[in-house]
Amino acid sequence: MRVRIIEYEIPDRDGSGELTDLVTTITDPAAASAQELAQAYCQRWEEETGNDQLKTCLRGPGKVLRSKSPDMVRQEIYGYLLTHYAISALISRAATEADIDPDRVKFLRTVRIIRRRAAARPFPPDQARRSLAAIMADITSPRNFNPARRHRSYPRVVRRARHNSYRVKRPGDTGTRHTGPPAIRLVNLRLQPIMINLG
Repeated sequence: MRVRIIEYEIPDRDGSGELTDLVTTITDPAAASAQELAQAYCQRWEEETGNDQLKTCLRGPGKVLRSKSPDMVRQEIYGYLLTHYAISALISRAATEADIDPDRVKFLRTVRIIRRRAAARPFPPDQARRSLAAIMADITSPRNFNPARRHRSYPRVVRRARHNSYRVKRPGDTGTRHTGPPAIRLVNLRLQPIMINLG
């Protein structure tokens, strides 16, 4: 498998930064520049937010799946995944049309808006477009926004010593707050395709 390696660092307060190696299968710089990929990598924790939305906002904390057989459990999980995808797609569409970052829209508030609208009054098919526009306007109302996220970066540390090479977290360790998105310094701009054997 051909991969591309991008080296970059995000400076801390003192100007030093930890070197990060990003491995990607996007080997063509025209498809995605090194700067774009380094900035996109910071979004990797959105997956954890999605997991929380699935487990806490949709299903509810501590709620056990109702199905008893493996096939029905699988079907119920697919149902949750499809519902999460549909809500996320609606948030993305509404936020894009309102010209705001989809991360600003509260997921749980959106779930409540959709449940309230669906339960309150059914609408005939010819009013679907108008009803959808009203839901999207409600979703992107400023009262349903998360506070703007602060731009921060943290050094890689572990809470207790393990087999990896990261140092153990100390009581005084804090993140670096940035006035804007953290600056990314590209270290090596050469395209270095390498072959990795996954077999």
